[in-house]
Amino acid sequence: MLVQVRRYPIQNSLWNEIANFESDIDSVFENFFNADVAPALRGVQKYAPAIDVVENENETMLVAELPGVSKEDIKISMENNLLTIAGSRKSNALPEKANWVRNEIRTGDFVRTIQLPEGIATEKISAEMNNGLLKVTLPKAEEVKPREIRIQ
Repeated sequence: MLVQVRRYPIQNSLWNEIANFESDIDSVFENFFNADVAPALRGVQKYAPAIDVVENENETMLVAELPGVSKEDIKISMENNLLTIAGSRKSNALPEKANWVRNEIRTGDFVRTIQLPEGIATEKISAEMNNGLLKVTLPKAEEVKPREIRIQ
């Protein structure tokens, strides 16, 4: 799933509608790949973790929701102004003689690619993981930061 980050506010309700639509489309393909007609393709499913993107005058911050994922299972890469977060969430083992009654926690591989706005100081990007939230800090390059011009 590719997300483009632009520097203008997005209406929350419209964003929620788009996210719901993407989720519906993803579930159609998941059901297709998990059907008995395609047993060789089972386990191929990937999902995209939820993200928040906020910005101030000095940096853009991306927060990805990854509960139950250790930082060792996450890979962050940057190429051609695309930031990709990929990894895997391991499934919980069932106790002996137990069956699932309900299983909604997504496991397996995930990937999320975000097209960054121009003017990110890529050499200064940092990331930290805390309480299931991955925070990626994307400092702005000096040339795109707002500045005041004094009249002489």
